[in-house]
Amino acid sequence: MTSPSNDNQGVKGGPCPICKEPAAAGYAPFCSKRCADVDLHRWLTGGYAIPAAEDDSDGVSDPDGEPPQDS
Repeated sequence: MTSPSNDNQGVKGGPCPICKEPAAAGYAPFCSKRCADVDLHRWLTGGYAIPAAEDDSDGVSDPDGEPPQDS
């Protein structure tokens, strides 16, 4: 019995996530080195960052974790 490999050779996947061309086994899930490099650039420059929600509080809270009450 053979064990599954992790080299992506012969794996049929979906289209390239960058240009939508068919994926190439050597660059899976991308179609080429160019598209793989475009994706890497997006990761390194924050193109895939998840936007943070703004917090309306002023960052001050009591020990119970409750925000201060206005008097």
